[in-house]
Amino acid sequence: MRRLLLVLPALLVLGAAPPPGPAPPQLTAPKIMTVYQWIEVLPAPPTPTGWRPHFQFPLISYVETQPFGCTNVSIEAATLACPGGFHSGIDLADLQGTPIYAAGAGLAYGFQDAQRYGNHVIVVHPGGYETVYGHMVRTDVGWGEPVVPGQLIGFVGTTGNSTGPHVHFEVRFAGVPTDPMPYLRGSPGEPFALPIGWQGSAPDDAWGPA
Repeated sequence: MRRLLLVLPALLVLGAAPPPGPAPPQLTAPKIMTVYQWIEVLPAPPTPTGWRPHFQFPLISYVETQPFGCTNVSIEAATLACPGGFHSGIDLADLQGTPIYAAGAGLAYGFQDAQRYGNHVIVVHPGGYETVYGHMVRTDVGWGEPVVPGQLIGFVGTTGNSTGPHVHFEVRFAGVPTDPMPYLRGSPGEPFALPIGWQGSAPDDAWGPA
């Protein structure tokens, strides 16, 4: 009887639950970077002396369905200047699968974004310029691939925040959307000074000689 009483406490100790360990880490959603945040860090090509911005339309034929600027479209993000919605580019509609071409020479990067731009390509150009091509059914560039004007970079689609097949086309300077039409027509205005250290900035931000 005495042996049994001595064994029981030992069994109780062996069967006791282990002390609680550290709590598992809390999982957080991955950070989703905006187009502007990507443009801030994407490598850019050098800016040759005397370079001037000139871009061509990304589609051979199209119907312009929405211009740049203030809109009254509910799916567009509102800004202080455009409380009804701001459209950061132009929409050029064509049949799904229509080829989309680079508007100018630069380095191309392909992305996926189910909520806004869909499958899209950012081309970083010299001089602090970028072009964006949204809602593709499929991109056709490698990461950081050098492209030339008129090179195939993807195909018209309706991915992301889209109501029909088209390419949403943007021209940005230092990441800031600007009206693409003056650049496509060959008459862009003088740009503002690039932020210090901006990717691909020229020795002189103005278009005159350095």
